[in-house]
Amino acid sequence: MRMRVAVLGVASLLLAGPGLADDHLVPAERAGADLRAVAISRQADLATLDRFLSTPQAGRAATSLGVDLRTLKSAPAALSDAELRDLAARSSALGTDPAAGLSHDVDQLLVVFLIVAIVILVIKAV
Repeated sequence: MRMRVAVLGVASLLLAGPGLADDHLVPAERAGADLRAVAISRQADLATLDRFLSTPQAGRAATSLGVDLRTLKSAPAALSDAELRDLAARSSALGTDPAAGLSHDVDQLLVVFLIVAIVILVIKAV
């Protein structure tokens, strides 16, 4: 009797499995669209950081910290999406609101802090 119940149980799971699985899967089109959106967002964030790190201020700040700018420019690719998004937002804020009434020295200090944040995050990621 136990064997019959076990066989029926396994058979019902095998037969019902594919039908139940369809209820829980994300459609392939939506999954593909979501993955493309994430990839596009990541590329935009990488481009934002690359533009920021290509500024003369970033070059001066990297030199003053003794950091190789070429190495620093390749480092953001190793960051997580959240870390990359955060740093891109910070660098955009510096670009859209240059100095925001702050002196040049404070603006330079903000650039240095952003570069230090990139270095710390990359060291943590590796």
